[in-house]
Formats: sequence, C-alpha cells, structure tokens
Amino acid sequence: MTSLPSRLELVVARVGFAAAGAAAFGVFEAARSLRQWPLGLHFGGGALVIALGALTSGAVGAGVGLLLAPLPNRPLGRSRWLAFLVGVAVPVAMYLYVLLFTDPPPFQAPAPGHGSVPVFAGVLVALAAAVIGLYQGVRGANSVSTAALVLASAGGAWAWTGGSPAPAPAKTAPSSRPNILLVTLDTTRADRMGAYGNTSVDTRHFDAVAAAGVRFANATAVAAVTGPSHTAMLTGTGPWDNGVLLNGIPIPATTPLLSERLRASGWHTGAFVSAYVLDGTLGFSRGFEVYDDDFGLVPGLSELLVPRAITMAHRHADPDWILERRGADTVDHAMSWIGDQDGPWFAWVHLFDAHGPYAPPPPFDTRYYAGDPRDPAHTSMAKVSGIASYLLPSLKGITDLDYVLAQYDGEVSYADSQLGRLLEAVPKDTLLVVVGDHGEALGEHGVWFNHGDDLYETSLHVPFAVRWSGHLEPQVIDHPVSGEDVAPTVLARVGLPLTGMTGVDAIDTARAAAPSMCFDRDTNLAERKAGRITQPKWRLAADRTEAGRFVEREIDHRHEAFDLALDPLGLQDVNAAWAADPARAEALAAQGKRTASLLERDTSRSAVELSDDETEKLRALGYLEQ
Repeated sequence: MTSLPSRLELVVARVGFAAAGAAAFGVFEAARSLRQWPLGLHFGGGALVIALGALTSGAVGAGVGLLLAPLPNRPLGRSRWLAFLVGVAVPVAMYLYVLLFTDPPPFQAPAPGHGSVPVFAGVLVALAAAVIGLYQGVRGANSVSTAALVLASAGGAWAWTGGSPAPAPAKTAPSSRPNILLVTLDTTRADRMGAYGNTSVDTRHFDAVAAAGVRFANATAVAAVTGPSHTAMLTGTGPWDNGVLLNGIPIPATTPLLSERLRASGWHTGAFVSAYVLDGTLGFSRGFEVYDDDFGLVPGLSELLVPRAITMAHRHADPDWILERRGADTVDHAMSWIGDQDGPWFAWVHLFDAHGPYAPPPPFDTRYYAGDPRDPAHTSMAKVSGIASYLLPSLKGITDLDYVLAQYDGEVSYADSQLGRLLEAVPKDTLLVVVGDHGEALGEHGVWFNHGDDLYETSLHVPFAVRWSGHLEPQVIDHPVSGEDVAPTVLARVGLPLTGMTGVDAIDTARAAAPSMCFDRDTNLAERKAGRITQPKWRLAADRTEAGRFVEREIDHRHEAFDLALDPLGLQDVNAAWAADPARAEALAAQGKRTASLLERDTSRSAVELSDDETEKLRALGYLEQ
C-alpha cells in the first residue's frame, strides 16, 4: 500500500500538472487577446488575465484529473502524465463546447454541426481516445514539465502572430496627414442638441464643435439601425449598394472601410466601440490595428474559456441582456491608445449610452427631473404602448412619462460629457467628426422609446459636425447630407480618392436628397403570419430634401410626405393635400418616382430566414426589423 507521504506527493503532482496543462490554454487565450492591446494600458491587465486564465482552467483540469487518476497502485510518473493530459483535454473540451453552442451573430447561418449534441459527443469520444492513447504511450515523469512549457510557448506564440497582417503603408502618402477622430453617438436625435435649437439639454461639447466647424443642419441616417448606419458611415455606401439592412449582416469583403484606406496610407488605426451589435467579426474591425470591443472589467478576460462559457449561458437564459459598456470605459481605452501613438492616427469612438434602457449615471439621472416618477397621481404613462420587452424592467412602476424623457436627455448629456473628455485629450488641430448613427422615437407616430422600423424624421435626423482648426471655417450647411457621406468627407479633407463610394463630400458637394431604407416590419410580420412569405421581403424607402421628407411603402406604393419647414418633427402627412395642389403635384410625383427607384435595388443578402429562437431573442432586444 502506498504510504501517506507518497499519496500526498501524488496529489500534489496531479494538481500541479493538471493546472500546468490547463494554464497552457489559458496563456493561449490570453495571448490571442493581448496581441491587439495597447501595451501601455494593458501590460498589468495582461498579466492578470494570464493568471486568471490559468487559475480557472487549471482548477477545472485539476479537479477532473484527480477524479480520473486514482491514488493507489499507480506509478508516480504515469499519474503525473494522466493529470497533465486531462488538464490539457478539459480546456480543449470547454473551448469546443463554447464554439459549438454559442449563438452565431443575428441573421448569420451557423457553421455545420453547430448546436449538435451528437457532434459534441463525438468530439468528446475522440478527445478521450486521444488522451488514453497518449497515456498508454508515455513513460516516466521527467518530461511532463517540459511538455507543459513547450505547449504553452507554442500556443502563445501562434496566437500572438496568427492574426491577419495590417495593410502595408502606401508608397505614396497624402501630403496632409492630420490626426482624425470620429465619434459616433448612438440613438441621438438632432433636436436634443443645443446646436439644433434645444436650450433645455446640456450638450455643450458638441455645440462647441458645431460652432467652431461645419454643422450640417439636415443630416439623415441611411437607416435607424446601428449596424447598417455604421456600415454606411465607414464605407461610404448605403444599404442599397452594400446590402446591409439589418444588424448582424456582415460588411461585404469587397467593400473597403475608411480604416483600411487610411491604414494603407500610413495612419495608425484604432476603434473603441460600446455595444455588441458592432462586433468586429462582422467586418467592422477591418483595417484597425486595435479593435476594442471587449466589455469585460479586465480587458481580454472575456476571451478566456470560463468567462465565455458564462457569457454564453447568460445570453441563453436572458435574451433581454444587452452587452454594452459605459461611455467612460470606452473613452478611457481610446484615450490610452491615442496617447501611445507617435504618428498620425485615426480613432473611431462609439458611444452607446443614449440607447435604451435609459439609465444615466449620477448626476445625469436627476439633472432633468425632480419628484417621484412612481407617484400614482401621475397618469401620463397610461398612453404609452408597444414597449420593447428589453425596456420593460427599467420602466416597471413608472407612472410619469416626463421621467422617462428626462432619463433619455440625461443619457444624451452624459454621452456629450464623454465627448468633452476626448476633446481635452486630442490635439487642437485634430480633424474631428461627430455624428449620430440614428435617432429615437419618443412617442411620435405611435412608436415609444424605439427605432429601426420606420423612416420618420425623429428616427433619422441626426447631429453631424466637422471641425478642423485652421482648415475649415465655421459654417452651417443646409443641403441634405447622408450617413454615407461621412467617409467621403473625411477622405476629401486629406486628399485621398473616393473610389467605389456612392456617398459624397458633404462639405463641397450639394445633394438634392438623402435616401434611407429599412424593412417594413408590420407588413412582413403580417405577410409571414398569412403564410405568404418565409423571410423579410417588403421594405420602406425615404428621401430627405432640404424642406421635406418623403416615404414610400413597397407593398402597396403608398406615399407619405412631410413639410419640415412647417412641421419640423414630421408628424403630419401632407401627401394628399400636396397631390391635390396643381402647383405641387408634378414635383411630388417626380419625387415619388425617385423614392420608389430605391426599392428596385437588391438588398436580398439581408433577407434571411430566422429560427423561432432567433426571432424571440431579437424581438426581446428590440432588434427585430422584419
């Protein structure tokens, strides 16, 4: 019988080498994430990630190793090998489990075998056979430590160098290469900004940019959806050309991004986003040396196996959960990266805060409201209906509509305060672009606290300003401007070509109208229920001119028209009155043909079938635009 000291030695060996094997994969995962981090910010965090990865994975591997390696009657060397092999196999099995059972991005077809229990069982059997085969073939214990070290080093080195190389700088660069900062304000209405006439909401930092630079009075988003809108801003193409009409649709590989064009001309490039809908795997990360879409407390920790498994389980159990982070955290990372750059840089910072649920941090949560929002004496919330399910917990018990509107305004002011932090951190001669990706309906047209399935003014009119001290004189531009004009406007300032873009330089080129498009949710749901379609088909199209907005419904060609000179929020449809006016009828008919022509464009790459589970999750998140 084995003596007590020998038993203890065996326990220590099994725990130690199971942890060593698992730590190899912890290092692998950490290194894979670390390779894109600004080292000045994350050197200490990286060490912590490696330690946490080793501890969490090692603990699992050690526990299983102890269970499968009985103490008595086992040579020390072979016990160590068994513990080591199990320690390696367990993280591999966990990784494959997460890979097979994590939901793909919305509207994306899963890989073959995804979600299949038999496939995963087969993988486990193969993995167990490999462990048994290796165990039977090993002799001695002296090489176990070496094996662990080699595995860790090889995995880490491969992960560190395994990414796609950044584009090589062009042989000829533009003569002017200023630092460029693009700030996108999610879910931000133009009429909430001081620069657009609102004196009740504090947006002093955006207002200062607009006053010192070029403000676009009539800027409109291509769609009231985050993914398509940002795709248009970064590629200079609208959904009628790139086919991205819904969140989760990848950017076509043949459509270059602003980041790719700038990187190829010598700019350092970094992106810092605040919500999972801009996941880099959808193509948004192309051309960026650093694409920071990690929302964990410790950067990189979410890439490790155990946190990924927890995140996967969370999303399955709670489809209302929105993965995002506060603007302050995003700005912290962006400022750190900007401070590390020693050449011209392009940084994109995305602030998601104004998106629902509206929950601004102090003091912004009480800046525009005083009183008890749950007082039964209030009755204004009684008229609110059709609230997206992901918003319901934040509105439970609220009786005063003014409170909800005040929270939205608080979020807008909070995001503006983070813009102010960025302005203080960048050189004064930075080419600065600040633009909203889309607006938000706050009861207009019967839509409450939501966006995505209409093309009305409140969902599409966005703030947009460009400042470049010493190069652009302050001015207000009244001609229509589109979200697809953002990238061309930047490229035109630095002397790079606009090849392949349908957007224009918004400063020097006047549009007659700015188009928008979305899926017609109500029609598609009704048609699906009637059994006439199985995937989203019918769309809405709109044109924004300097004085009006025109909307057409594809299924029946019904038109709406709004006179924004008299009705700035576009609440009253004047199509019938204009059609009956001989002085307006001809121009209205011509405009209707132009709007209808958008619906001839092919956006079928966004019209994909959804499973019932995907449908429910997207509806819960407020992102079901079909």
